[in-house]
Amino acid sequence: MTNPTRRPRGGREANEIGASWEYRLARLRFMQGFFVRRAIDVWPDGLQGNQLAELDVLATSFDPRTRRRTELIEAKSGAGAKEVDRVMWIRGMAAYTGVDEVTFAKVRVDARVRQVARRVRVNILDEAAVIAAERAAGIDADDWVGYADPELGETVVKAARAHLNSSDPLRRAGKFLFGTFWSTDEFARIQQLRTLAGLLHEHRDQVDPTAFVFACNEVVTLTALSTLEVANWRGQYEPAEFQKFATEQLTGGLGRPDGLRRVLAQVDAMNHQFIEELHDEYTATGVARISRRIPKLQQELLRVPEWAEAFMDLSARMQEHAGISMHVLRILDLRAARRLGSTRDTSKITKAWAGDSQRVEDTANLIEKFCVSAWGLPERGLEPVNARRAAPAEPTRDSTSSTIAPAGQAVQPTLDQDT
Repeated sequence: MTNPTRRPRGGREANEIGASWEYRLARLRFMQGFFVRRAIDVWPDGLQGNQLAELDVLATSFDPRTRRRTELIEAKSGAGAKEVDRVMWIRGMAAYTGVDEVTFAKVRVDARVRQVARRVRVNILDEAAVIAAERAAGIDADDWVGYADPELGETVVKAARAHLNSSDPLRRAGKFLFGTFWSTDEFARIQQLRTLAGLLHEHRDQVDPTAFVFACNEVVTLTALSTLEVANWRGQYEPAEFQKFATEQLTGGLGRPDGLRRVLAQVDAMNHQFIEELHDEYTATGVARISRRIPKLQQELLRVPEWAEAFMDLSARMQEHAGISMHVLRILDLRAARRLGSTRDTSKITKAWAGDSQRVEDTANLIEKFCVSAWGLPERGLEPVNARRAAPAEPTRDSTSSTIAPAGQAVQPTLDQDT
């Protein structure tokens, strides 16, 4: 990657320098113990209309009581960036997205900008502070790991995201995984992740192999994150009360289940009355009455999901292992990177849980097993991409898809690169 301290000449070089700075910030937070994602899209409600903005870096952590805290980092590297404007923008975006902390990160930051930032409660991170933090965390220049690795990110992840963004069979899953997921409540996320797991199972032969593995692993990791948030609710209720609360949340889907139940009951009554009147008209003309069951929306739409009990058990176990929750999230990320072709040394990360490695591995395995057994997530999506390509090729019905290259190889130019 290009050195971010040198003034860019513009165009492609400026973009490379900006990306290099973002990856560096993502690496710093990841190696400091955070769960990190880059380039999160902000969409209008319902995904209608154009993308509103892009969030450079999100760094999430959970404390031992599974309370979540998220930091939004706005990364700027160019000398021409309007710093005060960006500080005010990120403050507003923090309110819009509901994050807990905001940081403006630029190689060099003017003194007047720091004054404005203090006043609006925006943290400042310049290159000197980043270097000091890297030194404290023992990060060397070539310590690129997981999704914070520019080689993996630019040659594999970027193309996989573009493929998922445009995938009709998966209902443009990329816009959910790297967009609306981050502005949705945890119970709605769980339901949407379950839906995506089902779509990945149904259309497993229509998705590019690398994008498929990428999506399956992201479902697992985001399920772990969302389950930790649900586990935090568990700590606020008595066991029986939590069971009732969580069941209602997983059953309702839209609004409060009790209110929705009343609406559906009225719709059922209207539907039943309409069908009865229609039958009366038929019988009045001498036509025989049709004998057929009338479905009730209350029963069809407010049915407790068959996987709810297994999910309750998973959330209880995640709560028991809250002390290692960040290790679990990070090991799932490292597994995903390895399955996508990364060969980077991860020992500086994994040493953080060296004394508890078996429990961390077991908990990560538990989450994967839940997604596979309870939701039907394809198990082959949790295998290395190269291992899947070694098997006989399966026919695909999506002739427009391009193959995404492994890390270190060029990406097919026909695949949309915009993220």
